[in-house]
Amino acid sequence: MKAFNRNFILMIIGQIISLFGNAILRFSLSLYVLQVTGSASIFATILAVSILPTILLSPFGGILADRVSRRSIMLSLDFLTSFLIFGFSMVSTRGFSIVLVAILMISLSIIQAFYQPSVQASIPLLVSENQLMQANG
Repeated sequence: MKAFNRNFILMIIGQIISLFGNAILRFSLSLYVLQVTGSASIFATILAVSILPTILLSPFGGILADRVSRRSIMLSLDFLTSFLIFGFSMVSTRGFSIVLVAILMISLSIIQAFYQPSVQASIPLLVSENQLMQANG
């Protein structure tokens, strides 16, 4: 079987790094809330609320991925994520804010709702038709 092309491999490596980093960040922020507040209910509420935007907005992310350059969507959202995290790190040096953590986590979830459909829609453009099943698996 023929190996995947360079562009597909680079996209997959980038996705692994991006998704792993975002998952670690969201989980760490949730644990930070638990550590600071000592409240499992606040921890669970923030974690649950931060997942909802991805569930509710992903269909709209799919529509956007079909109408706009997927590459532009992915690059723009990666930069927006970096900007949000940098801004959060600058603001959070002044003290802990549950509201700020919740806003960041919800924002990251919204970004994910538009990012992931763009990635999935890019796969058929990067691999041949006979590799599509393997690339999606």
